[in-house]
Amino acid sequence: MSALLTIKDIVNTQAPVLNVEATLPFAIDVLSQHRVNGAPVCNDKGDLVGFLSAHDIMVEMWCQDYIPDSDVHVANLMKTDLVTVDVNDRLTDVLEFLALDKDQLYPTTAMGYATQMTTLSVEERAKTIKVNKPQILPVTDQGKFVGVVSRQEVLKALRTLFTEPVALDTPSDVPANEDSEAANAA
Repeated sequence: MSALLTIKDIVNTQAPVLNVEATLPFAIDVLSQHRVNGAPVCNDKGDLVGFLSAHDIMVEMWCQDYIPDSDVHVANLMKTDLVTVDVNDRLTDVLEFLALDKDQLYPTTAMGYATQMTTLSVEERAKTIKVNKPQILPVTDQGKFVGVVSRQEVLKALRTLFTEPVALDTPSDVPANEDSEAANAA
């Protein structure tokens, strides 16, 4: 991957955006129709003020014993502590953020002393780490919201590293997952 590739090269400017005043049923419809797990939330001026994820909605519904409340608005559920990326950030830096948890990869104290001794290589440690990072990151340009970058856009950029095209012509070309194999065996 070119070190010169930036978020500007892959930003999705057409991703759905929610308004703070949107109702919960409307937000669910938007996320479902666009097949995304979350969306940035903007105010009437277009300023990025939060992010609403499918997880936020599910937690709300669970807390309310699955009783629908049409009076709940996006502003009531959205997270306002946001991780954003700038359009000029390098793709390699964003990829590293999405893929690695450096605190787990290089566990140290505040003084810089290693807290775990291991014989595993850095690559072996990286492959065993469970990373809980956002799936979708809002993108800003000089502080203004311009779009999002998701793991899908990053994957598409990574695909350009490979030269040979792969054609998936028939459904049999797509590997079956374990669940469908188990269902077929039953």
